[in-house]
Amino acid sequence: MAILFSIFLIGFTAMAAQIVILRELLIVFYGNEISIGFILGSWLIWGAVGSWLLGRFADKAKSRLSLFSICQLVLSLLLIFSIPVIRLIKHYFGLAPGEIIGFMPMVISSFLVLAPICMLLGFMFSLGCRVYQTKSSEMAENIGMVYAWESIGAMFGGALSSFIFIRLLNSINICVILGLLNILSAICLRRMLRKSRMGALFTSALMVIFFAALVLWFYKGWDNLDEYLRKKQWQGYQILETKNSIYGNIMVTKRDSQYSFFNNGLHLYSLPDKLTSEEAVHFVLLEHNNPQNLLLVGGGIGGLVAEMLRQPVKSIDYLELDPVIIEMAATYLPAKEYEPLRNAKVSIYNLDGRFFIKSTHKKYDCVITHLGDPYTAQVNRYYTVEFFKEVKNILNEGGVFSFALSSSESYVSPELGEYLRSVYLGLKKVFKDVLVIPGDTAYFLACDKTGILTYDYNILMSREKERNLDLKYVREYYLFSKLSPRLLAYTEGLLLQEGHVKLNRDFQPSTYYYNMAFWAARLGDSFFRKVLKAVSFKKVLYAIFGICFLIILAGLIKINGSNDFYKYAGLMALMATGFSAMAIQIIILLAFQIIYGYVFYKIGFLLTVFMAGLAIGSFLMTIFMRQFKGAINVLMRTSFLFCMLSLGLPVFFSWLLLSNKEIVSELGVNIIFPLLSVAAGLLAGVQFPLVNKIYLGNKQEKGQIAGLTYGVDLAGSCLGAFLTGIFLIPILGIVWSCLAIAVINFSVLIMLILGKTSL
Repeated sequence: MAILFSIFLIGFTAMAAQIVILRELLIVFYGNEISIGFILGSWLIWGAVGSWLLGRFADKAKSRLSLFSICQLVLSLLLIFSIPVIRLIKHYFGLAPGEIIGFMPMVISSFLVLAPICMLLGFMFSLGCRVYQTKSSEMAENIGMVYAWESIGAMFGGALSSFIFIRLLNSINICVILGLLNILSAICLRRMLRKSRMGALFTSALMVIFFAALVLWFYKGWDNLDEYLRKKQWQGYQILETKNSIYGNIMVTKRDSQYSFFNNGLHLYSLPDKLTSEEAVHFVLLEHNNPQNLLLVGGGIGGLVAEMLRQPVKSIDYLELDPVIIEMAATYLPAKEYEPLRNAKVSIYNLDGRFFIKSTHKKYDCVITHLGDPYTAQVNRYYTVEFFKEVKNILNEGGVFSFALSSSESYVSPELGEYLRSVYLGLKKVFKDVLVIPGDTAYFLACDKTGILTYDYNILMSREKERNLDLKYVREYYLFSKLSPRLLAYTEGLLLQEGHVKLNRDFQPSTYYYNMAFWAARLGDSFFRKVLKAVSFKKVLYAIFGICFLIILAGLIKINGSNDFYKYAGLMALMATGFSAMAIQIIILLAFQIIYGYVFYKIGFLLTVFMAGLAIGSFLMTIFMRQFKGAINVLMRTSFLFCMLSLGLPVFFSWLLLSNKEIVSELGVNIIFPLLSVAAGLLAGVQFPLVNKIYLGNKQEKGQIAGLTYGVDLAGSCLGAFLTGIFLIPILGIVWSCLAIAVINFSVLIMLILGKTSL
């Protein structure tokens, strides 16, 4: 029983730690979803190294239970140590709090931070396959059972972390709980060993560490450590409060007299910031001859609502997804700064902006989105052609839509030019008239009626006087400079410059890709910049077809001769399965973000149900494996089912995206997306014990074979996580990425058919 609990605990610890570490790294990586590919890819590749490279020592170890208990102690210490290391990543790279981190530092830090933990977890799986012994004559069944129990542990670890731990405890405390469970398990394992002097000393040391950790818990020692690390992480800022909401990590800081709000480490708003708030509001409201009903998406607590109320408006609807932001603003902002939100004209909705705009029947004179640059897929969804169409539907005749993006007044690099053009051309596709006010922040104005928008600052100033506005920045001399013919001509020439630029769409987030290239150039990530420049839609497709050709060729030539074909074909199918399952899971996470905008809330849950499918699939296959006469036939069926799942994903996503019904939205969040994750995990789980049965045959090196197959599975998953996040989705888009996964699995199916018919 102690052995089964230890194996269960491998999965439990791995999944719970993955969720905690993923959230901590996302805060450092400003919530960028592409980093999920880096993180999961690093996690899986090191797990593969630990399982395959170190797993061969599992068969040679003399006292496997003793070694397993030592691994549990080391794992406990590594988990607690990982949180300080993660929170000081920016300090290591010389970055200030709130500053955007480059993509290469993301890759490097993910790779190094996760290495010791994941290698150890991979090795413990291989070791667990040797520790777990049953009377069964089928060693493949034993390996499958270990895989199933580990997956069941991962399922429970993910569920507890997602629904209980992260809501009630900080990351340090969660890691301490995981450490205590592993130390307790190690103590139980030690009781199964023969007594010796060294063994007794080690068991005593485990008990001392266990009770010392408990004492620190009761005396708030771990909470004090968490507070100290936060202060170190945000050195130079006075942290007023940091809080994990279901949508992200919200922090309020104070520096001198300025209050700043951060979401997942990314700067949202600062108060007072008169220049930004005046420009964001009055540029657009002065373009309209009589703005009465306004809609604001984000930025209300950053002073924009206060500026709106200076105009003669009737109503302001303010959308802010996370209610914690409003609550913290009410608690910490000076009364003068928060008072505008209490105005009778202002209605605050804690809803996703996309869903509100898509489903509302109200009409507005002006719509302003103040969400910043599309650093993340969550924000990018507010700059797509589909979103622009949704905004146009809620504007009154002559209504004006506005948003802002980072730019440059003096020099626009090629990367910045592509980034701005992808948005501008998408806006021009939807609206009849589009103007851009240039500067270090470029303001985009759009209207579906010509003759409304103007660059004539005299008209704008006459409206300002009519409305009795006494503005500090948006006034004569300022507008004269911003709207100078020379600057406008330069900006227009840049935006209309010849060259192929893809429009930004929901399921093909090209602006997200161009933004990555722009910031890679701006932050000096020369390697990542070259990689992004080198790849293209055609090159990615050619690479995929090349891989598929090699897979089919393997079936034609029968790898290593007919005797070994089943063995190596099984490994290739397993790698393809690992790739497909993780690629589909990354697509599901990003599609969820695109459709609903709060994957931070559901990421733990979606990963948990994926592991549940993995556990169910491996458990059922382990039980019924002896009843299947043709193992290759089962591999062929799972490859075919992966094809069908991949082809079906875009259909489900499109239906959910286009629907404006709340019941469909709830169905998607709570049923469809979880079921898709379960299906991907189920198909992957079925193959693992089956491939072990094919490969193992009569061999006795159970730990070595388990390490090899588990390593192959993780290596495929690593490629799926990394390549899907970096290349497939940003370059191909979601639909083509799903087609690519289907083609790869179809190639595996052809390989298996060819190999089988030729034997």
